Formats: sequence, structure tokens, C-alpha cells
Amino acid sequence: MDKIQNSYNWDSYQITKLENKHEISKKAKRDGMGDEPKSNSERFSVTENEIKLECDTYLEKHANGLREFLQKIEEKQNQLSGYLKQNHFQPIINRLEADFNTLANEKKIKLADHKNSYDTYLEEKNQFKRYHQISREPNSATLGTTFKAAGLIFFLLIIEVLANSTILSGSMPGGLAEGLAVSGSVAFINVFISAFIGFYVIKKFNHLEKPKRFFNMFLGSIYFVIISYINLSLGAYRSLAEKSLNAQITGKLDNEQINAILKQAVTPWNVEFSFVGLILTFVGLSFAFISIVDGLIYNDSYPGYGKVGQRVNQYKDLVKKIFHEYADEVSKLFSNYNQKLQEKLNELLNNDLNNWDANTNLIQKEFITYEAKVNDLEEKTLHMVDEYREENKRVRKSEPPKYFSKKFEINLDKKDPKKVFPDVAFHYMSDENREKSKLNYSNDIDQKFKKSEASCEQIQKKSEDLQKELHENYNV
Repeated sequence: MDKIQNSYNWDSYQITKLENKHEISKKAKRDGMGDEPKSNSERFSVTENEIKLECDTYLEKHANGLREFLQKIEEKQNQLSGYLKQNHFQPIINRLEADFNTLANEKKIKLADHKNSYDTYLEEKNQFKRYHQISREPNSATLGTTFKAAGLIFFLLIIEVLANSTILSGSMPGGLAEGLAVSGSVAFINVFISAFIGFYVIKKFNHLEKPKRFFNMFLGSIYFVIISYINLSLGAYRSLAEKSLNAQITGKLDNEQINAILKQAVTPWNVEFSFVGLILTFVGLSFAFISIVDGLIYNDSYPGYGKVGQRVNQYKDLVKKIFHEYADEVSKLFSNYNQKLQEKLNELLNNDLNNWDANTNLIQKEFITYEAKVNDLEEKTLHMVDEYREENKRVRKSEPPKYFSKKFEINLDKKDPKKVFPDVAFHYMSDENREKSKLNYSNDIDQKFKKSEASCEQIQKKSEDLQKELHENYNV
């Protein structure tokens, strides 16, 4: 809540201007020469009443203006006083408890769901183990092992394409471009198809059921013959092409020679391999074997066992993730609300309480200023009245009225601001009382803050107990 920034502005009470306005000296001389007011008079003369009226008008005008100004301060002070007495920390604690309960219930529901799924898939895994007579745990694929397996396949593919294209480019009529095309096709078969065969066919060599095992052994044998034949034929073609190129002067084969070499390469067992041809065949078969093994061991070497284990691991990881999320989110929750409590404390002490203090001090200043202004007004009015009386006495023939000897004074009830502004007087305080009240407010706020901290610690203890309970009931 804001404080009142400005003070009340008093108009200047100018004696000279008023003396000229009412012609005090002239009227005093005129009245005195006519022996007015009478010696036995007890009432002010017309001129004295005019002077008094100026005083009363000025005082009434500014008393009303100041009253309106003080009412604004009073409204602020009433709001601030009530505001400072409220417990602004309890709503924060209530929101903290509500947010914690929401968070805890959400995590508890998720943990219950994940634990049920985990138990279901764990039982499926155990049934799979019993049926397939497996005693070990599955070597299930993870994101990391998937990246490694895929990375190995791509690495082998690139190496084989580069190596084969370099070896074949010299014996291809299309040069490097045709060498890349042929080597890419063979590398795709050696690497990707071999990995596919390793995963879907070779892996089933371990299957408990004999029909499936023997059928996939048959398929694997066929693939081994095919992949061996492809790589031997490629090596044979490279060996024959190399031999023909060495016999040529131009270093280039014509179409008839290429067709003849292709016909001979179809029967690689009848071809005498060169060293480079052997290297080409060895590289192709080696990369095919590595790819088959990569596919075989990826997601466990027993067919289907890795997938069963993945489901179990998936929900096991999800349960662990929820535990970590609970710890992190609860920590952030309490950190956030502790910060809110501290911010509210600082706001109350450094803003609202200081504004209350400033407004209370402003009321005190306005009261003091009022007294000073009224005293000054009284002195200036007395000066004009005395000026009138002295001139009147100087020229008159009769004795002056007795009341001339009595000083002009403003009524005491109008001089005391506590009586003039009784509604605001409640908020008027001396420096000592103001500091005492401010300290009381500060101590009250501090006590409420400490209670809120204790409540926060109780909720934090509740969160720790719940965390232990969740671990006991849902840990896997």
C-alpha cells in the first residue's frame, strides 16, 4: 500500500495586504477621533471584527482543507493498520499445502499405474523365462545400445563402400561412379541385409522350439551361400579384370572383354583369385559376418527375450523417473514458497510498515504545522488589532475601552489540532509512541512469519515421510 507523498499547502497570510485592504490606520484614526468604540464598550469595533473575520475565514478555510487532506491520510492509515494486523503468510502456507497435496497425489497415481504395469510385465518376463528355460536376465536394448548398433552398421557401410569403390573403379567401364554404384549395392547387402538376417533369422537358431530353430537354420544356410557367392563373384570379377588390364596397353577394357569376364565370374570356383580379389572378398564376408553378429546380439541373442525385458525396464525406469521428479519438484516447490514468504516479509517490513510510519509521521508534522500556523495567524492578527488600538488610543479624547488591554487570542479549541480533527487524532502519535507502535507491528509480523516457517517445515517433514512411504510401496 502506498504512502501519502505530499504535504498540505497553506496560503500565505499577508499583513500588509490586509492592512491596506481594511485601511486599518485610517479607520483607527477616524474611530478614535469619534471616541469609538465607547469607553464602556465590551464589543469589538467594526474594524476589529473585520480583522477577526479575516482571521476566522483564513483559519476555517485551511482547517477544512487540512481536514480533507487528513481524511485521506486517515483512510490510508486505517487500511494500513488493518492490513498490517492481518496474517499474510497463512494464505501462502495454505497454497503451499494445496500445491504439495496436488503434486503428491499426481505422483502417487502415476507410481501406482507404473508399478502395476511393471508387475504385469515382470510376470510376463518370468513366464517367458520359465517357458523358454532361460536362467539369465535379458540383455535388452537401450537407447545407448541402439545408437551403438546403428552406428556400427553405418560405419561398416561407409567403410565398405569407400574400400570397394576404390578397388573396383579401375575395372569398371564407368570408372569411379560405376564402382560406387556396384560397391554400394553389395555393401547394402553385406551390411544392412546381414544385420536384418542376424536379427530375424540367426537369432532364432537359439529358439527352444525345434521346428522354428531348424527352419531358420535352413534360411540362414541359404543366406550364407548367397552372401558368399556374391562376394566370391565380386572378388573373381576384380581378379579377372585386373589380369586383363595388366595385359592391355591402353589400360581400358572394351565391352566384349567385360562380358567375357562377367561370364567367368559367375563361376568363381573356376577363377584364380588375385591378392586384391581376395581382399575384396574377405572384406565383404567379414563385414557381413560382423553385421550378422551385430543383429544377433542386439536386444538379446534369444528371440523375443530382449523385447520382454524392455517392457519391464521401461516401467522400471518410469518408476525411478517419478521418484526423481518428485524429489526435484518438491524441492523447487518449497524453494519457491520460501522465497514468496521472504518476499512478503520484506514487503511488509520495508514497504507497508514504512508507509504506515511515514503516514503517521506526516500526521504528526501536519498537527505541528497546524499549531505553528495558528500561532502565527494569532500573532499577525494581534499585530493588526494592536496597530488599530494604538492609533485609536492616540487620537481619542475619552478613555479607551477596557477590552483594549486584553490581548487578541484565538480560541483554544481551534488551536489544538486534536480537538479540531478528532477523527484523525487517533492516528496522531509522538515520536516515541510511533516507534513503539512500529516495533509492535514489526514483532507481530515477525512472529507470524516464524509460525509460517514452522508450518512450512511441518509440510516439508510430511513430504519426506511421503517420499519414504512411496519408496516402500512402489520401489522396483
